[in-house]
Amino acid sequence: MILIKNSQTFTALIKEEKAKKVKIGFVPTMGALHAGHLSLIKFARQKCELVVCSIFVNPIQFNVASDLANYPRPIENDIQLLVQEGCDILFHPEVDEIYVNGLVKDSSSNFGNLTHLLEGAIRPGHFDGVVTIVKKLFQLCEPDEVFFGQKDYQQCLVIETLIQRNFPNIVFNICPILREENGLAMSSRNIRLSAEERKISHHIYKVLKDLKDNWQTQHWEIALKNARHILSEAPFKLEYLCVCNAKTLDSIDNFEDNAIALVAVQLGNTRLIDNILL
Repeated sequence: MILIKNSQTFTALIKEEKAKKVKIGFVPTMGALHAGHLSLIKFARQKCELVVCSIFVNPIQFNVASDLANYPRPIENDIQLLVQEGCDILFHPEVDEIYVNGLVKDSSSNFGNLTHLLEGAIRPGHFDGVVTIVKKLFQLCEPDEVFFGQKDYQQCLVIETLIQRNFPNIVFNICPILREENGLAMSSRNIRLSAEERKISHHIYKVLKDLKDNWQTQHWEIALKNARHILSEAPFKLEYLCVCNAKTLDSIDNFEDNAIALVAVQLGNTRLIDNILL
């Protein structure tokens, strides 16, 4: 695997590969890699000849300074995992390689509800940071296909919209959530959970499963009420649990074929999100 930290070196190598008509698959990450990330590398390998991963902890998408400071950065372990998985190129730049003119954000205000609801409401400015970094990385990498995980479903919709507007030649792939043995969606943040918190974290997926099981029987509203009650009890702090249209994220109150349940909770000092297609 080739490790590159310099933007100009990275773009020069990408241009060499594109001149060979090589199909490039790209997996952007913030590091602290786990099996969920590695599954994206696997999907990219299945569809593309050259697999590129980026590791960049994007400072402008964090709302809380301590969250950015505490974000795990086990780069040596990440490199080892990518080598084992057969990644071809790792782009791991410093902040000033990406933000040469300072930490300036693009605006995501023209994305409508996709950036204003749910995560957008709780983390104002977050999607400005996401749109900014993804656009920069796509411009540098010029991928043919990109691979993102369903766990960050709202982010996936935002990026899919960005691609449709600005990068119409890129194929967008949303890949299934990988889960731990108790059902908890894999996340770099899971390492922050205490043993007791990890033990009870299974309730998050359990209530989503109950919603799915009750969806077509028209008992989902009762299941939703019960789920909100469970995830509002200590030590959980429920931020949202909504059933939405899977394309627009508009809240729905009747059965629809195209629906998704999305949840965000604070468990101790760790914020967790998850979702399930209904």
